[in-house]
Amino acid sequence: MNIRKTKRVFSFSFLLLIAVLRVNAQQTFNDSIEKEYPFVCTEFNEIENDSVGLIRFYSKLLQLETSNIPRVCVVHIGDSHIQADFFSGKVRQDLQLQFGNAGRGLVIPYHVARTNEPNSYQTSTNSKWQVRRNVVKNDTIPIGLSGVTIKSMDTSAILRIKVLDQPGLDYSFTKVTLFHDKSINAFDFIVCDDENCVLGYINSSTQTGSNFTSSEHLLKPMREIYFKNYQRDSVLQKYSQVYGILLENGKPGLLYNTVGVNGAEFRHFNSSEYFNEQMAYLKPDLIIISMGTNEAYSTKFDNFKFYKQIDSLVSTLKKMNPTADFLLTTPADSYRKRKLKNPDMRIARATIQDYCYHHSLAYWDLYYIMGGYGSMLVWFKKGLTAKDKLHFSSKGYALQGELLYRALKNGYLDYKEHTH
Repeated sequence: MNIRKTKRVFSFSFLLLIAVLRVNAQQTFNDSIEKEYPFVCTEFNEIENDSVGLIRFYSKLLQLETSNIPRVCVVHIGDSHIQADFFSGKVRQDLQLQFGNAGRGLVIPYHVARTNEPNSYQTSTNSKWQVRRNVVKNDTIPIGLSGVTIKSMDTSAILRIKVLDQPGLDYSFTKVTLFHDKSINAFDFIVCDDENCVLGYINSSTQTGSNFTSSEHLLKPMREIYFKNYQRDSVLQKYSQVYGILLENGKPGLLYNTVGVNGAEFRHFNSSEYFNEQMAYLKPDLIIISMGTNEAYSTKFDNFKFYKQIDSLVSTLKKMNPTADFLLTTPADSYRKRKLKNPDMRIARATIQDYCYHHSLAYWDLYYIMGGYGSMLVWFKKGLTAKDKLHFSSKGYALQGELLYRALKNGYLDYKEHTH
């Protein structure tokens, strides 16, 4: 046998071994889930249409793994299921442990905006800020990439950010990017920590970089900093307006950003003034959209309007992010008013499925995987949901996150096998 033929045989044998090990690992995971949660349809836990819809994303993951590119960026957009970050946080953790940790990513000052925030960071202030969420109409405060905007006219106001490490992940950061109003009427910012003020200075009227962002590179990894309003011009400068903060560590790996707003629907992001423009700054390789729960919760649910709203958001995001792949997830089964099964949720699921087929997009069918119509009651009895049978417990969200991660991982491994 010649050397070339030997190499081919070895390569084939190696890939076969990897495939067998992967199948065994997946079977072990499925057996574990089926033993504890036999109502979960693990045999259908896969990304549908990914051979068409996620090829570029899988290719980027392969390039990241082989050190051909420094970073892969994911943006996960959704409603209250995403704002709490239990579901998406599990996906982030698993993906970063596998592909590398490029930082905590987008941080939204939910606590300063007087709403719940994820457990991987904390935001705080010494002042009361005006708040607008994209689910609330307001003509005076625009909405950017985070779906939440905070505004202050207090010259002494500060915005503090503190990251909290997660199991196996160090979220200290060496670069911070502030998304904010950069008009001549906006305050400047002093970037500080508790020991060294000033770490940096942000002049809001300068147009260095984008129209909405200012970045500071830090001399050492930090876990806590704050932005302090600074009124350089008392005649012109009247307020500060913040849309979000991006935290990076400069290391190769995956950046997983989440944008979640309690009560959000597709239409709310469609009407957010600066959402698409600012989102493009992140240069996402994959955009995950997890919505539909709130639309279908309404007794006036209209699946034709729902389809149009999906198309409006996806089409605009595609235009602004032409190299990004898309993954839509179907809403989970749920109840109305805790007692009534919701048949409209399966219509929303079918509408998303139909949209993805007609537009060659990938989707993950959570509705079907969790057991379909009426399955929310089963999950509730197992302690996996909240009492409202609309939201989930932290354990239920973690299970969803593990399932989505496994589906993405298996899709990627299939891609690798076929590529080789």
